[in-house]
Amino acid sequence: MTTSLVANVTELLDPSAPLAFLPPDLAEQFEKARYFFAATLGAYVWDIGLTLGNDYALLFMHRVRFPTIVYFFSRAFTLAYILASFVYQVAPVKNCNALVLGYSICLVLSQTTTAMLFFLRVTAVWHPSKVAFAVFGIFWIAVLAAGITVPLGIRGAHIGLTAQCINTVLPVNNEAIAIVPLINDTAIFLAINYRILAHMVVVDSLGTRLRIFFGGAGLSKLSQALLQSGQHFYFIAVATHITLLLLLKMPQLGPTYQGMLTVPALALVNAMACLVFRRIKFGLISSDGTSIAPITGLSEDFHTTVNSRSLCRIDPTITRFGLNAAYPLDVRMQKEIDKSEDGNQEILRNTMMA
Repeated sequence: MTTSLVANVTELLDPSAPLAFLPPDLAEQFEKARYFFAATLGAYVWDIGLTLGNDYALLFMHRVRFPTIVYFFSRAFTLAYILASFVYQVAPVKNCNALVLGYSICLVLSQTTTAMLFFLRVTAVWHPSKVAFAVFGIFWIAVLAAGITVPLGIRGAHIGLTAQCINTVLPVNNEAIAIVPLINDTAIFLAINYRILAHMVVVDSLGTRLRIFFGGAGLSKLSQALLQSGQHFYFIAVATHITLLLLLKMPQLGPTYQGMLTVPALALVNAMACLVFRRIKFGLISSDGTSIAPITGLSEDFHTTVNSRSLCRIDPTITRFGLNAAYPLDVRMQKEIDKSEDGNQEILRNTMMA
């Protein structure tokens, strides 16, 4: 009797309305996730549209090297992940598991290529340190390993009699996809900050540098230097990973909300990494983080002499245009930089991100 009643109720449900097959709470979460994915897709496409001119210059008016290839792959994989997630959420799909596997692979590729942009940045700043290259190389491999757990542990199925898909199995350790990138991004953020501080102030002890970093004389100049080196964008990426991890640790949100927040978090982190890369390529940020005047007028614990090894060439074209973050990137400026690079031999660490 009960089985026949359930069958009759199922037959009465509209196959074109997948939410009718879900419990009210889950249906509400599912509907909100649709709008959230749509907003994320629109924002990311808008960001791509705003940077089309710069991307054209990078591709056709610039030397295309490995970092540039990584940049374009990271943009493509991130867009593919967002788009596939949106289609999975709103469109009828014949094979749910195939699409789940597709967008989870895009997630892994997006996350690893974005992490590679971080890796290229920090190794350029710390060049020629082999220890830094090895440590952050291990971190990058860890990001890749953590991402692989997603396509191995996620599954999907149709909702009732409809062709709409929903996730039925999630990775057991889904926090790893936030924890490992958080460790990697935080380590890179702090390593670059320390390197900038080390080049700004020539000191006798680590303790003195830490006092300057966390407060005291020269803090305003240090803050200005970090802003000029694009560190605030990396800080946004770190804060995004922290927020995502905290939300994943809140069981009352449910798996639908937790999975929903992964998409905009990944898009934001990628946008920040790509923004820093473009500014480095167009000369608005020093690739090695050392083109900054040293802090002077500090206490007697500091030397007032400039460490010549901490200085690199500042192109006069860049000086003329300034380091205003709001100033639009100019192709003409980049042509002048390329000409200067052809006539002068660059230090290797200043060109690793070029």
